[in-house]
Amino acid sequence: IASNGPPPPEEGAEQYLAALASGDYAQVETLLADDVVIDEETEVAFSSASSYIEDYSFEVVPDSSGAIGVKAEVTLGGEPGVVFFGLWQQGGEWRVNADFLGTVQAQTTRGDSVFVGDALVPAGSPLPVFPAVYPVTAAPAELLSGSVDVAVTNEAPTEVQITADLTDAAPTRAQEVLNEYAAACTVATPSIPETCGFRIPWATELSSLDSVAFRIEQQPSLRLDAEASTFTASGGVVVVTATGTPREGADASVTYRIDNWTLRGLFRFAGDDLLLDVG
Repeated sequence: IASNGPPPPEEGAEQYLAALASGDYAQVETLLADDVVIDEETEVAFSSASSYIEDYSFEVVPDSSGAIGVKAEVTLGGEPGVVFFGLWQQGGEWRVNADFLGTVQAQTTRGDSVFVGDALVPAGSPLPVFPAVYPVTAAPAELLSGSVDVAVTNEAPTEVQITADLTDAAPTRAQEVLNEYAAACTVATPSIPETCGFRIPWATELSSLDSVAFRIEQQPSLRLDAEASTFTASGGVVVVTATGTPREGADASVTYRIDNWTLRGLFRFAGDDLLLDVG
């Protein structure tokens, strides 16, 4: 005899756990209650997880309000774990509506951000995640080494410490950033730009300065001090033409050549890139 009643809660629990095991976020989303809002970073992290629930068993526990609590024994990353979630009837079906996300919080020895899967998040900020195994990586991943896979359930918050070191690509990227900075320093301007390492004695020949033009003949070559998080870029060659009013006579231009243009400062990692603080 066919029954027109609602499906048993075990059916909803089975569907949700199977969706988690498949790693199919679109399927997981269809099983969430309508008022549940999932952050984009949570979705991106789950879709790029290392692995998912491998097997599971569960029990359901109803309460007096009509909600159902589910406790699932799972295998995740080859290790046992426990996953909890709540079910509530909606539209004649059981939907996941409470206590189903865990959190992962990662600190890193360099940079202000980490990747959880492909989701870029601030270091030290808890990210809500579905149960899965996540690669947690220092950011920017191309410039910093340091990664660990963590199995995350919602049984307890997961905390991770990443030891990040410079990769071989970091000096190359730093030189690119420096070249961009040098280009900005050498745009024609009415005055000598600050924090660009120029020492131009135009006042010995001109009483006033109208404009300055630059031509880079050789970019400064950059070296990173990983321990101190500092950089030195030296050996640059730039030709500077200062135009203004001389001590006597009409307007004039004076040309100077800097044979060891040097820039110094700090480097740091912000978000998914390397930044130079020239000082």
